[in-house]
Amino acid sequence: METITIQSTDDRYTLRGMLQRVDGDRVLVLLPWEVERGWAQPLDFEVQRRVAEDRQLDIAWVIEDPERRAAARAAGLPVFKSMDDAQAYLDQHLRFPPPKAMPRLERPALPWYAPTPRAPKKLRLTQPPAWLLALEGLVLLVVLGIIVVTYALAVPSATIALHPATLGYSRIVQVSVDIGLDEVDLQRGVVPATRIGDEFEAYAEVVTSGRGYDFTGLATGEVLFTNLLGQDYPVPQGTIVRTSAGSYPVRYQTTSAVTVPPFGQVMAPVEALVEGPSGNVDPYQINFVEGVVGFAVRVTNPRPITGAQSQTVRVVADADRERAWDIAAQQIMAQAYNGLQELAAAEPGRFLPRQTLVIQAAPKTAYTHLVGERTDVLGLALRLLVTGQAVSARDAQAVAYRQLVTQLPEGYSLADASYEIGEAAEEDIGPGQFTFFITAHGQATARIDAEEIRTKVQRMSVEEARELLERDLPLSQPPDITITPAWFPVIPYLPIRTNVEIVVDGTAR
Repeated sequence: METITIQSTDDRYTLRGMLQRVDGDRVLVLLPWEVERGWAQPLDFEVQRRVAEDRQLDIAWVIEDPERRAAARAAGLPVFKSMDDAQAYLDQHLRFPPPKAMPRLERPALPWYAPTPRAPKKLRLTQPPAWLLALEGLVLLVVLGIIVVTYALAVPSATIALHPATLGYSRIVQVSVDIGLDEVDLQRGVVPATRIGDEFEAYAEVVTSGRGYDFTGLATGEVLFTNLLGQDYPVPQGTIVRTSAGSYPVRYQTTSAVTVPPFGQVMAPVEALVEGPSGNVDPYQINFVEGVVGFAVRVTNPRPITGAQSQTVRVVADADRERAWDIAAQQIMAQAYNGLQELAAAEPGRFLPRQTLVIQAAPKTAYTHLVGERTDVLGLALRLLVTGQAVSARDAQAVAYRQLVTQLPEGYSLADASYEIGEAAEEDIGPGQFTFFITAHGQATARIDAEEIRTKVQRMSVEEARELLERDLPLSQPPDITITPAWFPVIPYLPIRTNVEIVVDGTAR
């Protein structure tokens, strides 16, 4: 037999768990006086009885509190005052007796001050008079009429989709730029600008076009050496001989060594020391030997010395310098346009008209040759400070947009616009420092008054409304009219129940 003592913290559910975990088939449950909370309702004990029945347990309760003992007996549990009586009961292996029937509660008597209840009166059904029935029928018809009218006014709806006619037009707009202006002047068509600048450099080469003369080639020939001594005399290579006639003698040198026999003669090759035709001399013009050799031998040229000549060569001309400057300047201006365009684009929406580029400072030039100097190619390194005027594209488009709006065809509204920035004017034709042109393209749509349409088509059938709209409005295609519910014969009576959609480029507005 297993004994379970209920603690102050136990309730019906914790005890039920203990009973479900009992290993044997006999259980003694003790409920001491000390347990003050709970265990006052028959349901607390009813839960335990069901567990004992499910598990076929022989259970006995020992409860010292008589009130709790009565609640346990009412739940059908065997309850005893002492441990001995409970153990004796379990020793007999008795099963649970049938639960005692709960005493029937009598209906409490009414207090002395309560009134005596009366039986309800029986109602007598009477036939209403004919006039009342007629009035009720009339009221019903009026109510039904109100419902029908309210439905006809409030429930039906219509949607009318209109595609207004469109047309495109273009205008060439003159836009002037004033660098001293702070904001756009739409009336005069003038926009402000910001000056920006930077230094750029380029290198250019041109073929020289100047012509000059130059001497080329060394005159060559042979001279005759005569020995004045009675022994061999060597004449070394590089011996200088010259003419003696004229104010400026022409000098030559031997190109090989020779030995002159005693009182004999030997021919030796020579060439002029200076290029040009001055080295060409007639026979017997060379008659002087420079240096020590001149004391031992004499010299002359039996035949003429020839071979030097002059020719036409390219030299630098003033026009070549100008052409090189123009080419380098064009390269710099191209670089400046790209570079300053990027600088202008640092602020979103700005652009730089090419015609505003101006060279501000004195150029820095470095030519490779001087004028008149012989060369086939002239080079120039050029550095320039270039500035331009950056213009806001939004400002320019605002001027063009105003022109598009003011020149709209009658009865149309501007739906869309695009712009093409053109070239600047060559002449000073505007109020600013310079003027350029914008080609503005506008897309105009016919104006349609939705409120007027709602009033016009009110209470018309779909066919009548479509015919009226096609006749009176500039449309690009027939209108689409939808009525909800579809069986309703006309466009709703209330204009507010008609929705007019203006469809432009596939978008309803």
